[in-house]
Amino acid sequence: MCGICGFTGPPDRGLIERMTRTLAHRGPDGEGVEILDGCSLGHRRLAVIDLSDAGREPMPNEDATVWLTMNGEVYNFQALREELERRGHRFRSRTDAECVVHLYEDMGERCVEKLEGMFAFAVWDARGKSLFVARDRLGERPLYYSLSGDGRVAFGSEMKALLALPWVSREVDLAALDEYLSYLYVPAPRTIYRDIRELPPAHAAVLRDGSLRAWRYWEPPREPARERVAPEEIAELLERSVRSMMVSDVPLGAFLSGGVDSSTIVAFMARASARPVRTFTVVFGEEGELYDERERARRVARLLGTEHAEIPAHADAAGLLEPMVRGFDEPFGNPTALLTYVMARETKRHVTVALAGDGGDEVFGGYPRYQGLLALRRLSRLPMPVRHALSAMSGLVPESVRGRHWLRRVREFLSAAGFGPRDAYASWVGYFSPRQKARLYAGPLRDRLSRPPDMLERLFDEGAPLGPVGRAQRCDLMSFLPFNCLRYGDRMASAHGLELRLPMLERRLVERSLAAPDRGRVSWREQKILLRRAMRGLVPDDVLDGPKIGFNPPMGVWLNRELWGLVEDRLSEGALRRRGLFRPEFVRGLVEAHRRGLRDYTWHVWSLVVLEEWFRIYQD
Repeated sequence: MCGICGFTGPPDRGLIERMTRTLAHRGPDGEGVEILDGCSLGHRRLAVIDLSDAGREPMPNEDATVWLTMNGEVYNFQALREELERRGHRFRSRTDAECVVHLYEDMGERCVEKLEGMFAFAVWDARGKSLFVARDRLGERPLYYSLSGDGRVAFGSEMKALLALPWVSREVDLAALDEYLSYLYVPAPRTIYRDIRELPPAHAAVLRDGSLRAWRYWEPPREPARERVAPEEIAELLERSVRSMMVSDVPLGAFLSGGVDSSTIVAFMARASARPVRTFTVVFGEEGELYDERERARRVARLLGTEHAEIPAHADAAGLLEPMVRGFDEPFGNPTALLTYVMARETKRHVTVALAGDGGDEVFGGYPRYQGLLALRRLSRLPMPVRHALSAMSGLVPESVRGRHWLRRVREFLSAAGFGPRDAYASWVGYFSPRQKARLYAGPLRDRLSRPPDMLERLFDEGAPLGPVGRAQRCDLMSFLPFNCLRYGDRMASAHGLELRLPMLERRLVERSLAAPDRGRVSWREQKILLRRAMRGLVPDDVLDGPKIGFNPPMGVWLNRELWGLVEDRLSEGALRRRGLFRPEFVRGLVEAHRRGLRDYTWHVWSLVVLEEWFRIYQD
């Protein structure tokens, strides 16, 4: 985990140093700045491999015609280094970054195709006066850029680096704001700012003379599976992935929830390590008993002999709200970010690198919505009037704000009874619906309201040859995973200088899992079929067969108790009227329905609180 930034055009040391300092939290171990002819580069270093000064960035090739600044880790760098040395390249460090420099010398823009890992980097090629940037396949590491009207190009690991530039405007992109309320995040390439864009995952680009030429170099499979994938193959790929991500010159540990994914990671870490693995889990008080996994985590920790620590998560989100928002630089409405912030803060006291099970649900089929799509296919055999009747009855299903999500899922499933797979999926992963927005929006937002965002429609349709589960997984891998889960993982961990590594997202593992037929991953009765079979005998049966809990805070309870004052202040009628974007009477109705337990509006209310906080910090 490092921080990178830079801009083309006339040199300005003070400006590049200012950009670089905004990223100090991502790289607390050192700073590097390089002023070149036509480009200024900055780097904040989190030293993980080769802690000596030889690993300092920005890093040149032998004749200083190519310069690199990189964030992340290349896990196959040792094999690449051997190959490059055979071709005559000479290395001055043991870092993975230096491999990227020499690989670019050999392959140019196609170098990214040989890299396995999590990365975002920029290469300044002095020979062609061009800037080459690239991002890893699934979006574990971020990269933002801005093109100015006078031909300058700027980039950074986080938007705060770009906001340090005087020519980058903070004007809000209302289309992005609309998307935020749909998904609780702003999907790439948009950001909340009109002048800043995010390079999407699996993309590379050349930036020259104020213009951008970008392309996608990888994507999840679009074709239906035609082969059997053996559980033993998955287990072997998982073990290999975990071992490759344990390469580190600093202490490392793991997040352990007690679920299938994190238990799998820790099981393979324990097999590969001569010392007890350090593991960490979040625990709650009585208000979060339905989310608490401490007992399962304890059993796994005892079985695998880990050095285990429990991290209490309290309802202090009022104090965490501002640093969380500053970590994203734009509105981000998933409250799991708060847990990750606390988890990373406490974990960094003991280790610098932590492995986690993020991505397991998307790769192996762990979300209830996949089973919902199978059920919807059977439901589609009923006459349309019956399906419409079921949809109309969905509003009668009671809900709970205490964490009994199965009631909400029943309601959401029934409400989509008359939909096709694409529209049902979109409704299940969305939050403010078009109908709700029509009642919510006021002023300039209402004037722009036309139709729902089409990102999910496009991604779902691209996977048309696949079955509904395969299409949904592919869609999640290209939207929900990078723009939601990986985004909060990166930002909240980097806020404390902690590097997260995710073995479930190794490319070959992803491709092999998706090569199995839908029924090999998900059925009516079971999720993650392939993973569970692969780990039978390596992970306790009660973990493999236990219910899915999910990594969420008891935010519904907190909003009605400890955080009620925060809701009253950020969503007061006066605050809403001053902002002029939303109708106070509709927001008041959401808050009251949630407070009285009539409907679980946790994500709706929290996303509006976060949005108001962002406006106060970045706009007011």
